[in-house]
Amino acid sequence: MTQTNTQIFYSGNKNVLVNHLTDENENKSPRWTLLSKIKNANIVRKIVSGSNQNCLIWKGINNLEFHQTRNKIKSFTIENEEIKDIQSGCQTYLILTKSGNVFSLSGLCTYCEIPLSDPQLSTFEKIRPVPFFNKKENNRKVDTFAMVGWSNYFVCKDGKLFGNGYNSGRLGDGTSNKQKNLPVLIFENVTRVFGGVQGYCFFFTTKNNELYTCGANSYGCLGIGNNTNQISPVKVPNWKAEDILYLQTNDSYSILITKEGKTYGCGRAGYNGFTTNKSTFTEIEELKNKKVVEYFGGSRISLALTNENELFGWGFETENHPTDQYGNIRIQTPRKFNLPEIFQKNPSIKLKITCGTECIYLYPSYSNFLIQDFQKLFESKIFCDAKLSLNENIQVPIHKTIVESRTNLQISTIEDLLNKESFSKQEILLFLKWVYLGEITNVDLLKRIFDSLNISFPPKNTFQKDLHDLFNDEDSKDFTLLIKNDEDEDEDEYEEIPVHKIVLLARSGLFREMFENTTEESKSVKDYSGKSIESIEILIKYFYTGEIELTADHDPLLVIEELEDSIEYYQLSENSNILSQLNEIKKKL
Repeated sequence: MTQTNTQIFYSGNKNVLVNHLTDENENKSPRWTLLSKIKNANIVRKIVSGSNQNCLIWKGINNLEFHQTRNKIKSFTIENEEIKDIQSGCQTYLILTKSGNVFSLSGLCTYCEIPLSDPQLSTFEKIRPVPFFNKKENNRKVDTFAMVGWSNYFVCKDGKLFGNGYNSGRLGDGTSNKQKNLPVLIFENVTRVFGGVQGYCFFFTTKNNELYTCGANSYGCLGIGNNTNQISPVKVPNWKAEDILYLQTNDSYSILITKEGKTYGCGRAGYNGFTTNKSTFTEIEELKNKKVVEYFGGSRISLALTNENELFGWGFETENHPTDQYGNIRIQTPRKFNLPEIFQKNPSIKLKITCGTECIYLYPSYSNFLIQDFQKLFESKIFCDAKLSLNENIQVPIHKTIVESRTNLQISTIEDLLNKESFSKQEILLFLKWVYLGEITNVDLLKRIFDSLNISFPPKNTFQKDLHDLFNDEDSKDFTLLIKNDEDEDEDEYEEIPVHKIVLLARSGLFREMFENTTEESKSVKDYSGKSIESIEILIKYFYTGEIELTADHDPLLVIEELEDSIEYYQLSENSNILSQLNEIKKKL
């Protein structure tokens, strides 16, 4: 990763976002703190935070770091699993894996938000499986989940919605007071559930494209047109599930973002984006001309990030927030905040935001692990086999196959079209960042280059899709792997697998070492792994697509064993998710 994409910023304690107000009459410097203690920030997928200033960080495939208030860091790994999502309530963190299993991390033994029969044994020292979902005999596999304050909600793969924790009607089981350690069935045919760090109600959508809610309805935060509490789910009128991008409930207010980027609020004035209470979702005036792509709220903080990397916030006050040195501060309607300088200079970087009750984290969106191997190749400039020669004095080393497959143009055609305009070497390098990494770091420049190449902008195809298309393009494969399938075969008899040399270079440390000892003119290399050709074919397809696919023609146990050994033998990236995919396949055998 470049430096820009590896930086995570934090704001909390006495430096909450009120310090970052944009004010034309004042020249205040933002007080964001760079979290240099977070190592390998380029593989951070998600950060969630609860009360205090604790946070849980998901890295790579299945690694977690728990950062406590006093800078104590604990590392965890969910063995033989691939993490799908992490969520935070007030005092508990939950982890969902792609297999549908749920794990918990908590340090408070008295809180019933922990979905365990024996929550007294819970501790921040250990991640524990949640038996209600992880036991094979109950066949409950979770598809998605959410946390609201001291309550949890789980949507199983069969559409059944379960909930547990504190109640006050928000468990939707027809009761209002009885808290529940173990999950209870709430509803069926559910598709999605929405959470919040600290709230007293919750929302979910159904297969019928409807939005439902229940719980405490203070100030009208359920959005149903009244202030009446609901102990069983009721439909929220005038909303379709397919229109909703984000929906979060917090302390007596709720915020909804549509897929078009429009922002709506309801509930308590000053936190709902208005100066008056609203009992139905109403569009927030100050954001009507903005397209919001990210939203996150703390107990009484709302943060909205636009597609132009503008950060808006509202809802701050002294209660429950560390702003006492500023007096009685409340920002009732959205105001624009300053971002860290590095993001101001790079407005095209896609950002993520998250916050707990007392802190805020701002960080770049996770880069796809498949792309990261090609990124290293791009940054090192090793094994370049061609050059872009422009305006006589610009020569940029490139990998011919990648550039041509991404643009659908031959190198000579690219040079002819770009030479009609004047581009600097730095501008060409920004263009190559899109070619190799899918990054759009300068919209105006890239549009000008795309126009010169007669390519539509913004580009529709992703890097990952183009790699998959490259796998199916037999005519462009420029290299051959020679595989001896049987030790008893004649020494000169090999099975042949056509490949793109650049893909092997990017994805395997072993092949990089092998190619260092071959001439540029060489068109083949021998594979001495001793693995079956079936396993190697599956591995090669994984190099292009990031997916392991077995067919009925394969001996699954043999192939799985050989692929497990391939991780070390072929020196695959630390971000490889082969092992987790193989574990999923084994569970289905």
